[in-house]
Amino acid sequence: MKNIESLCDLFELVGCDATFYDLGRHIRKITPQQVIQFDKKQQAYPFPFRQCAWLACFLKNKNTDKKEASDTGVIWFIKLPLDETGCLNLGTRDHFIKSIVDKIMNKGEATGLSEALEDNPYVYKPDQERMASFHAILATNLNGAQSQYFQDVVQYLSNEIIDDEEWQKLGLQGIAELAVKIHDTRYLALVSRAIKQAPTPFVSALCHALEHEILPADLSLTIIDKLLQEQDSLMQASYIRALSRTELDDNLLLPLFGILGNLNECSDEQTHPIVALAAKCPHWLAKSPQLLRIIMEKLAHRDDAYVAFKHVSIELSHQPETRQPLWDLFKSDRISPRLAQAVSHLFTQTPTSVQ
Repeated sequence: MKNIESLCDLFELVGCDATFYDLGRHIRKITPQQVIQFDKKQQAYPFPFRQCAWLACFLKNKNTDKKEASDTGVIWFIKLPLDETGCLNLGTRDHFIKSIVDKIMNKGEATGLSEALEDNPYVYKPDQERMASFHAILATNLNGAQSQYFQDVVQYLSNEIIDDEEWQKLGLQGIAELAVKIHDTRYLALVSRAIKQAPTPFVSALCHALEHEILPADLSLTIIDKLLQEQDSLMQASYIRALSRTELDDNLLLPLFGILGNLNECSDEQTHPIVALAAKCPHWLAKSPQLLRIIMEKLAHRDDAYVAFKHVSIELSHQPETRQPLWDLFKSDRISPRLAQAVSHLFTQTPTSVQ
């Protein structure tokens, strides 16, 4: 039997075509070239999040017609840890392969693929919002039909007056399917109208679905305008998430500076937009040292024994784009005494966390 030395080898062995998606920071399809590179440890995993690779693997029999794929395919959600270089931990990956290969060899069919992950420690279940967005994106890529919830959302937003109560009858799946259609002018207008007029819970769910998309310029400006006006910290975080794949420019920087405010204060409410920035927008922090400094200064001034500071520092230190800017900030002699103390505490408590 052929040696199984990678995930691709495993799927080849059982006669499956595998399409890989990353479900960490954003939902993104991973190119075949990227798969080969991280699967063979030729390159670091391209989208690290919380020191893991959060994978969705769509598997279909090689003989399955494309039109049938969405109905007959099997989806594996697997979380594999990364090493200090951001590459797959090969020992863990190999353990994952060994833990399922016997089940797959015994079954072989799609049913066997579904059962192969039962009780597997590397399996994870995405939350409802992420699951809805993934299915919407996958269906779009497979030219599948919309769910029954999509037309309900379209009808709701097409009404002359958007009702403040009717949104509660709508499904997350329909909202996610609307978000993936923002490059269709028919639906872009509905999304813009929703951002401006829909009830806050609906807008928040829509923003969370939009975080996986590269927004058209006009829609970005609409959301930035809402961010400028917003006082609620949770909604500020939602707007930041919606904009997270947008390129950082002055139109976006100014409202972000306004939201963050004083360097020496960081209330519990202010942690919501800060966490959104750190979790979803490390590329912004890499591009703007000033924005990175404000976030870390504010976290250092929290009265929580540096807990939030530690968590954000560890996450940013494991992101390729923010590792060096964070290190440069921590070594700077222009930071406040409080931030310097937080950095000292970080290295004292977890000396290998920031590399």
